[in-house]
This record gives sequence, C-alpha cells and structure tokens, in this order.
Amino acid sequence: MKKVALALTVLFLSLPVPAHAASTVTLTAPSHRHLDGTFTDDQLAKDLEPAGKYGAPLFNNYSSVNTWKIDPSFIEDIQAMSLGYKVAGVGEGKGKDVAGAWLKRLKAVTQGDRIEAIVYANPSEYWIAKFFPHDRDFLLNVSAARLTRILERYVYPPKGYETQGYFSLTSPQARLMNIAEDRVALSAAYLQSGQLEDYKLAELKILNASLTSSQRQSLAYDLAAVVNELRNSVRVSTGKFTITSANQKVPITLTNDFAQPIAVDLLIRSTNEKIYVDNIENVLVAGKSKIQVMIPIKTFASGDSGFVITVKGHTGGVYGQDVTYPLKIVVISPVATWITGAAALVLFGAAILKSLRRIRRGRKGTTK
Repeated sequence: MKKVALALTVLFLSLPVPAHAASTVTLTAPSHRHLDGTFTDDQLAKDLEPAGKYGAPLFNNYSSVNTWKIDPSFIEDIQAMSLGYKVAGVGEGKGKDVAGAWLKRLKAVTQGDRIEAIVYANPSEYWIAKFFPHDRDFLLNVSAARLTRILERYVYPPKGYETQGYFSLTSPQARLMNIAEDRVALSAAYLQSGQLEDYKLAELKILNASLTSSQRQSLAYDLAAVVNELRNSVRVSTGKFTITSANQKVPITLTNDFAQPIAVDLLIRSTNEKIYVDNIENVLVAGKSKIQVMIPIKTFASGDSGFVITVKGHTGGVYGQDVTYPLKIVVISPVATWITGAAALVLFGAAILKSLRRIRRGRKGTTK
C-alpha cells in the first residue's frame, strides 16, 4: 500500500504545472475619420485610456496573450490622433497624448508575440465577394503589408476574413460601391501604386459590419467624394468667347491632376446650327500639368451660339463635367460684305460724277 501511495505521489509531482492558457486579442473598430482627416467624434480617445475598451487589453491582463490580431485601418486612425487632430463640429481633439501612449504601449506589449493583420477596415467577406471578387487575396496581402509598415516589424497576413455575414446596404450605397469600383479601375493606369492602394482601401470602410446606419452613411458621403475626386482629376476650364471671323480658333485649358500622363479625346458638339465644330482626338497631357488646346470653329451666321466639350479617356471613362462654352458671333457674312462694298463703290462713283458736273458748270460760267 505504501508503495502504491509513493508511486502516485511521484506521478503527481512529475506532471507539468499548467501555465496560463494562451489567448488572442483582436484590435479593430469602425473608422472614426473622414477622408479629409477630421474625426467624426472623440469616442476613440476614451476607448484608448487604460480602463477603456481598447486600453484595458494593453494595460491589464496582457501577460497571457501570445497572438494579436490588428486592423491596420484602426492603427492608422490612432496614429493620426497622436499627431493632433480635429473633431467635426467640436474643434481640437483631446486624445493626442492618450493615442501616443497607447501606440507606445502596443509596441512594448506585443514584442515577441505573434501579430496577424486583419483585413483593412475589417469588411464583411459577403460584400467583398459581391463587389470585389477578384481582389479577395490582394486585400489579405496588402493589409499585412500596410500593418508591417506601421508597426515596423513582421506581421502575418490574415488567414481569412474576421466577418463573413450579410448586413444590409441601402440601394444608393450599393450603387455607389459599384460606381466607385468602376472609377478606381478606369483610373488605375494613371495612379501611382501608393495612390491606387489608398483609393482601393478607402472603398472598404463602408463595409464594416459594426457601423451604425448614420456612420455608414457618413462614410458613403466620403466615398462619393473619392469618386468625384477621381472623375475631376482630368478636366477642361470654363470660358466664353466672341467670334469675329468665319473661321476662328478659341483656346481652352485641359488639366491633368494624375501623376501619370493621360491621352484623352475631346468630344465636341455645337448648341445650334450657327457654327460647326469637330472632335479633337488623342490629346496627350503630361502628369500634374495643364495644356492649352485650340478649338477650330466655322461660323455660318451671327448671333448667339456655343459648344459643349466632353473629356473621354482611352480606358473608356468620362472625366470632369461637360462644359458649355457660350459664343457671341459678330461676323459679317461674305454676301453682306460684297453688298456693302458694292454700295460703297456706287456712292463713291456718284460723288465723283457730282463733282465733275460742278466743274463743268463752273467752266461754262467762266466762258460767258
């Protein structure tokens, strides 16, 4: 009996002492920023405090954590806070120091632990498959690269999407997503790689499942601004002209805000039959520059007219807004010019004849 008891004691003592169970912490939140950098509210400043929603995992009970899943969009918001920021309708934000301390603590606490990226802005995989079916793997990789640059250490790419389920979008929001994706695709050839990445990731913020309806709509307005920004990257200037000859050229300015050169066609139509204008094709504009293009105009009658220009890129996209150029035509037609000239000759001849008659009458008076 003593031998059995001794054996059990030895077995018990030889068993490993259980350590604290390893755990994973996920750090993500819907975006709190507009595209211009202004924050929608200052709630994140409270959540980053040591007792807050995102502060507690770093300042309390972090010793058992060995894996951190982090959203790069969330960290970018906090980085922006740490540099000083403004809150819409309020003014200067109060979380600059809190954000800086939180980032410093994050790097210290996660040192030696495994960090996995979450797909940027934590979008639902359901909507990724709907709007970006060809970008699923690209978004996994680019999210890891983005977080690696921020934290300045190796980050594992996401194994998948944290959220897979469906949530509702309004019809305008769904339509906006399709329009935004088309516009980014049409402009991709003229964007630098970093710009293309920024525009692509900006589309994802509206697809976070945790957004309230008002937050989602606010981000939808931001996305609409992205679409307009890209569309207006190539545009023609406004203006109005006076035409004084039957064939005349008028100057318009064409601007390209893209970093890369772009070739466009100017589709031109007249507003009435008093003038004729034709398209001008394959106009090349260097990156970040503007050029002057001369528009040939043939006039048929005096009065008011005009022409409308549409700028179309060679990838199929229309850029800028259609611009109407009013024209005031003060040209005298060739027929009118001939009649006026003939009348002037007749009057001139009549004046000469009258002078000759006076001279003859004068001579006769002298002879008598």
